[in-house]
Amino acid sequence: MIAAFISLIGVAAILFYANRTPTLGGNFEAVSVTGAWHFADEAKDLNLLYIGYAKCPDVCPLALSYSREAVAKFSVDELKRLRVLFLSVDTEHDTPQSVAEYAKQFDPNFIGLTGSKNQIDRAVNLFGASYIVELNPKSYLGYSIAHTDRIFFLNKKGIVIDSITSPRSSEIIVEKIKEHL
Repeated sequence: MIAAFISLIGVAAILFYANRTPTLGGNFEAVSVTGAWHFADEAKDLNLLYIGYAKCPDVCPLALSYSREAVAKFSVDELKRLRVLFLSVDTEHDTPQSVAEYAKQFDPNFIGLTGSKNQIDRAVNLFGASYIVELNPKSYLGYSIAHTDRIFFLNKKGIVIDSITSPRSSEIIVEKIKEHL
């Protein structure tokens, strides 16, 4: 009798979890120019997240430029429901102020975020992203950071509902925003 009951619980658990798909994302904490920042407190209906660093020579400026071109195509009312976030993984060099200034160079409404290594690593892991800091004496910075080149589309709970990898264009970003907004 007990064995049958345990088997029944096991089957119920398998059925419950078999119908669930794994999710990426969720609430995360960082630091903005105004202080502690919590995704749950700041989320819009649709949030675009790009993970990189402010001194990135190539993919970060491209991703943020394309994002700027894309959001420029939306109305003021639509933009109230949309947010672009730039999360820096360069915890050694990027400050909340420098990341905010960097993000705002692309659009005054873009939010620049950084944080402690623990905060950044937790956020990066939530989104299935990665980064590696590589010392490179031949680089003008003396280092470079290899990082995931992906724009994540997050719902209000921070769950990844879509993403775009390189190569991309502002048109693809516009299509995805229209699809999810």
